Amino acid sequence: MFAHSKDHGQFCGKHLWASAYRLPVAYKKPLGAERSLGLRSCPASSAGFSLLELLVSITVLVVISGGVLSVIGFYQKSFARTEVRSDMYENVRGVAELMEQEIGQAGLVSLPSSPSPTLSSAVVSGVLGQTVNVSSTTSMFVGEQLLVDAGNSEELVTLTAVTATTIKAIFGKAHAIGAPISALGVFPSGIVPPLTADGSTANVLNIFGDINADGSLVYVRYTCTPGTSAAPGTLTRSVTTIVPGVNAISASQTLLSTVIGGVGLACFQYTTQAAAGYTFVTNVGFTLSVQATRPDPQTLQYSTMTKSFLNLAPRNVLAGLEVATASSPITNRLQPALPATAPANVLVY
Repeated sequence: MFAHSKDHGQFCGKHLWASAYRLPVAYKKPLGAERSLGLRSCPASSAGFSLLELLVSITVLVVISGGVLSVIGFYQKSFARTEVRSDMYENVRGVAELMEQEIGQAGLVSLPSSPSPTLSSAVVSGVLGQTVNVSSTTSMFVGEQLLVDAGNSEELVTLTAVTATTIKAIFGKAHAIGAPISALGVFPSGIVPPLTADGSTANVLNIFGDINADGSLVYVRYTCTPGTSAAPGTLTRSVTTIVPGVNAISASQTLLSTVIGGVGLACFQYTTQAAAGYTFVTNVGFTLSVQATRPDPQTLQYSTMTKSFLNLAPRNVLAGLEVATASSPITNRLQPALPATAPANVLVY
C-alpha cells in the first residue's frame, strides 16, 4: 500500500507520530500502520550542491591553494638565498682559518721527534769542518744551527753541507755515537718579508717552517689572483716539503675560484719591524672579496661579500722578535733564512 501524495507532503520533515496525532479522529490509525505506508523522505534533505555552489567552492579552493603555494615559494627562495650567502661566508672563513693556523706556525724550527736524529758515527773535536753520518737529515739545511749532544758535551754547530745521510760542521767537542741532535730557535723570516728575494707581495704570501708541527720543514705559498664578476679570479695554495736536491715548487691547489675586486686588489697586508739585522713580519692582514657560486634565487644576481682578517699573528716570528730585542739578545736562537729564499734556490741545500 503506497502513501498518497498528500501524505508525502504532510509528513516531510515531521515525525510520524506527530502527523498521526494531528489527523482527525476518524482518520487516525495506529502508529505502526502509518510506518507501513512506505513514506519517502523530503526531497530537500537529500539534494547535493548546485553547479554554482560547486564553481564557487572550486574558485575559493584555487585562491587559497595559490596563496599557500606563493608563501611556500617565497620561503623556499628565502632559504635558498640564506644558504647561498652562508656557503659563501663559510668558504672564506675556512680559508681564513687555514691561513691563520699556518701563519701562526710560520718560522717554527724543529726536527722529527719519532725517531729523533742522532749521530751515527763518533766525532772528535777540531777546528776544521768534519763530515759525520747521522740517522736522518730531514729538515736540515746549510746554515742551520743545530744543538748536538747534551750535558757538558752539548754544543751549537752551524751546518756547512748536508746530504741524505751526512752533515758537515766544525765540532769543538768530541761526541759519541748516538748523541742526540736537535734544533732550537725560530726563523725570523718565517713569513718572507716584502721587498726581499722571493718576498711576499700584495697578492703572494710566502711562509716556511715546521708548519704542520711534525718535524718536517715546508714552504707554503698563497697566490691571490683577483678577477671580475664576469670572470672571477682564484686563491691558490701550494705546499712543498723541503728535501735535499729538490728545487721545484709543488703544484698549487685552488682554494677559492670566486675571487673578485679587479686586478690590483691587495689581498695581503704586512706589518714589519727590523731588529738584529732581520726584518720580522709581525702581523698579516687578509682582505678578500668573493661572489657566490650560484645566483640569488630572488634577484637572479650573484651576491658578493668582502671580509677582512687583520690580526693574523705569526706567534713564532713574534717570539723571535722578543729574543732579538731583549736587553741581552740571544742571537744564536735566530735561525738564518733559507738560501736566498727564492723559489729556485729555497729548496736546494
